[in-house]
Amino acid sequence: MAQVILTFFVAYGIVVGGALSGGVGAFLTEKPPLLSMAQLVDQLKIWGLVGALGGTFDSFLQIEKILMGNLTPVFKQLVMIVVAFLGAHIGTICVHWLVQVRS
Repeated sequence: MAQVILTFFVAYGIVVGGALSGGVGAFLTEKPPLLSMAQLVDQLKIWGLVGALGGTFDSFLQIEKILMGNLTPVFKQLVMIVVAFLGAHIGTICVHWLVQVRS
């Protein structure tokens, strides 16, 4: 359970922290920070997922074990993928709520 919580918050932190840091960088380069944050957060979502899983290949190689009949590691890895996606997605929602950029 501890690993699930850690994975969620790592994905969340990558997305939110990257967007906030990018907003500071946009401010320093005299670009609109809120608009830049809204654009960055969508680009960082996949990196939050990959970063939380520790790389893509190790996670998806576990799925290969389904052919061997051992479903426990596959189930655990699928749960971690879903949790990492939820962390990145909720981070995206929070940044969009924070900046409230209207198109």
